Amino acid sequence: MEHRISVVLVGVKEMERAIAFYRQVLGLPLKFQTDQYSEFQTEGAVLALEQREQVIATGPAFTFPTANIRRDREGLQKAGVNFWQDLREESYGWVMMIEDSEGNIFEIVEYKP
Repeated sequence: MEHRISVVLVGVKEMERAIAFYRQVLGLPLKFQTDQYSEFQTEGAVLALEQREQVIATGPAFTFPTANIRRDREGLQKAGVNFWQDLREESYGWVMMIEDSEGNIFEIVEYKP
């Protein structure tokens, strides 16, 4: 087994709505999509969406690093995104946690140098 993560799988109830969120709100390029499974290309692991009848949004999460978290926060606010935890400072940098269109929670972090 390799010691790296190649795919992060996120459960979604409505594939089209979730694809729209990740493409339009976060600007991720869509690699491909089907009715049950879709993938986005990132600069790291593939972000995959899987159609599910039930989404457990308190499961594993993922992190997007950023160089300008305040700019990102402003853009997300304009897009009407729900903030699970608003912008706050931690010992490692600035962090905020948001919900995607399906209620999954993930974080955006601006790490301190």
